[in-house]
Amino acid sequence: MRSFLRSREVIMRALEVAYPPFGALENVLVAVRAGELERRARTDSGYSYSVHGRGCLMVGPDGAEVDVDLLLDGSEAFDAWRLAAFARSVGMSPVPPGEDLVRACRDLVGRGTLAEPEPEWFRLSR
Repeated sequence: MRSFLRSREVIMRALEVAYPPFGALENVLVAVRAGELERRARTDSGYSYSVHGRGCLMVGPDGAEVDVDLLLDGSEAFDAWRLAAFARSVGMSPVPPGEDLVRACRDLVGRGTLAEPEPEWFRLSR
C-alpha cells in the first residue's frame, strides 16, 4: 500500500515536469478533453500515462503501474483491483487477495492517512 502511494508521488512529479497539468489529475483530464494534452504520452525518461474514462494509468520506467480514478468531488481514488495491478507490475508475489488490500486500506483510514469516500474506494486524506 505504502509502495503504491510512494510510486504515485514519484511518477506524478516526473510527469508534471514534462506535462504541467499533472499537478492535479483533474487538470490532466480537463486538458485532454480540451485537446491541450494527448490522451497518451511518454517522456524521454521513460514515464508514461494513458487517460481513460475518468482516470489515468501512469507507469514509471521500472514498469510500476499506478492507476487512479477521479471522483465527483475531484479527488483521486483507487480500489483493491488497482492495488493488485500495481503489486503485479512491481513483481510482488504472491499478490495479496482483494479483501486483504481493502483491510490494509481501512487500517490506514483509521490512522488518518487515507479516506474512504465511497465503499472500497480510497484516497489520500486531505
